[in-house]
Amino acid sequence: MTKLYKIHSHAHIQALQARANELGHSNKSMLVNLVSLESVRIARESYALLRPLIKESWIWACPELEILLVVAGLSLEIQKLEHDVLPQLMVQEAKLERGALEALLLMKNSAITLLDLRKCFILALGVLLADEDLVSARVKKLSIMLKDTADDVLNGNRDIVWLQERAPLLVQLVTDVLETPVRFCDPDEFL
Repeated sequence: MTKLYKIHSHAHIQALQARANELGHSNKSMLVNLVSLESVRIARESYALLRPLIKESWIWACPELEILLVVAGLSLEIQKLEHDVLPQLMVQEAKLERGALEALLLMKNSAITLLDLRKCFILALGVLLADEDLVSARVKKLSIMLKDTADDVLNGNRDIVWLQERAPLLVQLVTDVLETPVRFCDPDEFL
């Protein structure tokens, strides 16, 4: 008989990891059902904990592991913006210096990457959940804002002062996405 373990938070993954030796010694197969996580931000750490548990056991399965991988990629890309790219835009002098230009190019590349990851996330979720998903909506909004902002400055339509005024809004959008709860599947699906 297959045992079902539902995950609704990062703490559940940590608890599963703590019990892995005990559970792994039994010959029972286990279906790990990843229902939700508290935020996009924690997805990288959650993937780093859950993947080895699933991949190292031939009797454990987690159908949502690939979706978690996509969300971990989103988390990584957005945290790169948060820690590396956006701070460069907020400290530059009132002209486009090398650091600001590089940050704008990285911002534009991140926008494209985020849209690609969003598409993968929507495909992996399936039609029913994707229609209601807050993560994909916020990622789309952030991506469009990043691309439009970078294009406006790089094309000379706006200046660095405008960019610096807009940076706090970009930081807020980044924070909003990172703090968004993630739903991987219908919690009633595996009842």
